Amino acid sequence: MEILTIKLVPVSSAVTCGDAEIQQRMAESSKGKRTTQYVAYEHGRAIGFVSLDDMMKLDCLVLYELFVPARLRGAGLGKRILAEVETFARLEGYRYVRLRPWPLECGFPEERLIAWYRRNGYTACADLLTDVEKEIGAEPGA
Repeated sequence: MEILTIKLVPVSSAVTCGDAEIQQRMAESSKGKRTTQYVAYEHGRAIGFVSLDDMMKLDCLVLYELFVPARLRGAGLGKRILAEVETFARLEGYRYVRLRPWPLECGFPEERLIAWYRRNGYTACADLLTDVEKEIGAEPGA
């Protein structure tokens, strides 16, 4: 049985990922001074995009955006990309992944998105009720 792995590759200004829908999302995504953007690849094929904000002082990595092209949805790629973000955060020494569930597409129900994150282990933040978070621990020695 082959294990499929997701690889997050940092986006540079000259990067083109070969997928028009992901490329458009990358162009539309905002970027702050603590933001790093990544294209998610599987077997050399671009399958998604994530934008992460470094909040090490708060012991959390903020998932600002997770995007999977419409034609690839429903196959579990978003869940696997989310798991890769959590692994990345743990290896970098963060204790939490935090996000504000907000649909990127007009008409997508916010409640459905919140329910998806809850199914993936995210709970409401005590200090900011519009956000959800997941305690992921940190790699020993990170």
